[in-house]
Amino acid sequence: MHRSDIPSHERSRSSLPKRDSPAPQTQKPEPTSSALSAGGKSFREPAGEGCAELEVKKSRFIGRARRIQSPQEARNWVSKEREAHPGARHVVHAFLVGPPNSEVAGMHDDGEPKGTAGRPVLDAIRASGIRNVLVTVTRYFGGTKLGTGGLVRAYGDCARLSLENTPTAEVRPEVAFRVRLPYEFYDGLVRLLETWKCRREQEEFQEEVSLVVHLPEDRYEAYLEEVRNLSRGRCQITDL
Repeated sequence: MHRSDIPSHERSRSSLPKRDSPAPQTQKPEPTSSALSAGGKSFREPAGEGCAELEVKKSRFIGRARRIQSPQEARNWVSKEREAHPGARHVVHAFLVGPPNSEVAGMHDDGEPKGTAGRPVLDAIRASGIRNVLVTVTRYFGGTKLGTGGLVRAYGDCARLSLENTPTAEVRPEVAFRVRLPYEFYDGLVRLLETWKCRREQEEFQEEVSLVVHLPEDRYEAYLEEVRNLSRGRCQITDL
């Protein structure tokens, strides 16, 4: 459903009550990497919060999307959302964590009829392509029952609008390997790491220099060639 398909009284409002968090940032962050991304294709995750609000037959639906890294973190945020809305009838949620090859998903209807709340929220997450995300939809009951179809539309639309309002960043699959080479090439290696924006750790200075390097998986082969050229073939590289 496109935004124009939603009746005017159900469209997203421009702001939420003061007790909610500030509106999400609008800038597009630079690509990042994540430990959860290893071994898969790149994907997008939240780089800030996304909010939306709908009113359907006097019931108020408040949606919020945010970045998480584990199911436990999702549960913690749901508890905080309940505390922030003590008068709400339901705090429905769904989450999706990890890349496609090792994802963990969860959802909860929180007292709404089975399949009418958590499922449409999770469906909205999957349709958005965003991962490492929790979406909560808080409902203040307006006195009129919406029926099964009405609930599915309301929860799904609120979740979708929240995700549309969420700034995202690209997460690239990352690999790690250890490089060992003579001291004379160390300064050149450091400059190369800075040029390629690689992370380095576990540096050891013994008979030779040894360190662990992290970089996006799709740049691995090109980087190894650069290191071999720099060290004139006198480096040892071990995958971790």
